[in-house]
Amino acid sequence: MRLLLVDPSPVFRVALRQRLACAFPAIEVSEFDPDQQGTPSAAFDWRLYDLLLLSQELGGGDSGLDWLRRYAARPGFPPTVLIAGHGDEYLAVAACKAGARGYLRRVDALGARLAELVQAECRRTSLESTQLLADVDPAEPATWAARMPDLREQGYRLLRLIGHGGFSRVYLAERMAGGPRVVVKVTDIAQGRRTGALQRFLREAALLEDIAHPHVVRVFEHGSQHGCAWLAMEFFPGGDLRRRLETGLELDQAVRYLRDVAQGLRAIHARGIVHRDLKPGNLMFRADRTLALADFGIARRLGEDSDLTARFGLVGTPSYLSPEQAHGAHADARSDLYSLGVVFYELLTGRKPFAGDGVEAVLRQHVSAPLPRLPQACAAAQPLLDLLLAKEADERLQSAEELLELIDAWLPRGLGRRGVTVRLAA
Repeated sequence: MRLLLVDPSPVFRVALRQRLACAFPAIEVSEFDPDQQGTPSAAFDWRLYDLLLLSQELGGGDSGLDWLRRYAARPGFPPTVLIAGHGDEYLAVAACKAGARGYLRRVDALGARLAELVQAECRRTSLESTQLLADVDPAEPATWAARMPDLREQGYRLLRLIGHGGFSRVYLAERMAGGPRVVVKVTDIAQGRRTGALQRFLREAALLEDIAHPHVVRVFEHGSQHGCAWLAMEFFPGGDLRRRLETGLELDQAVRYLRDVAQGLRAIHARGIVHRDLKPGNLMFRADRTLALADFGIARRLGEDSDLTARFGLVGTPSYLSPEQAHGAHADARSDLYSLGVVFYELLTGRKPFAGDGVEAVLRQHVSAPLPRLPQACAAAQPLLDLLLAKEADERLQSAEELLELIDAWLPRGLGRRGVTVRLAA
């Protein structure tokens, strides 16, 4: 079972987490600090959680009841227990009307009543998971269930569907032998072969199966059965980077994220792998709030003769493509660094550096528009951004190692390259 705890008090979060760990050792608890993280963005994936413990007192002018009314209609919004410090019967009734499954006073949250509510939700989740295969797609439950591989033979128990397309499914799963939860991707082999999805699926498995790095997603195993290919990979409880980009981050936090991604790039580039689709949606948070590279479906090895680009159109996401990718040329490590520069700009400003009416307009700006300028509050990072977003690959930072050297040299001093001094913080 996966639980999300939303409360502004770190002391209360620690106490509640310890209480839950004692009573329910198998439950995974994620924390959300509204003081630090604000309000969930439109991209926040509520489906990742089986239960939400939501404090009424959130600070910043919002209340837990406000969140319930705002988010309860979102797809996959989990059953919610509202926790109030100074509640009354009126608040309890209002919480139930807004969709809360339960209501607790803060003084009771560490006692037996919370354990009863969580236990009841565990039982309900277990019962619902037995209906998973029948419910995955109301349009074709029988046909999809018939061709699903029985992953229990491989040691995995599927918990719930977290994403799907016409001929693929993504599940949250757990190992029957224990351990952390995983994501299982399943794709129909015949349909995937016709569209290129199977090639991307198999490519991801082949590229990542031997990489074990704290800033790269882990692929544990893969196989095929009943006309389907399947892939078991790491589950990220913190979601992706998109939900942190609405307002921009402080410079020091943006640089920390930049360093995480650069370490992941250094690891894959050392193996001759180019990601080719670096963007916030493919940068995932681990439980310790560090970032890892994910989604290698269109990655490739340097020097490969075959390329999915020619067969299946433009590869990558236009807002993050390097100028050479926009021209249709092969990407290399410097192309990933350009995409990381776009992400870095977005981290600092909350918006993409280039926008336009259609894909072609955006690609033209990557190729010929002036380099974007940072606002005054984070202008100290402008020289570093310029080295990442140089139009010509030869003028760019040449490797993730170079980028890491620049960042590390800054701690705590200014740093320079090619006569340019980059001072990332005072």
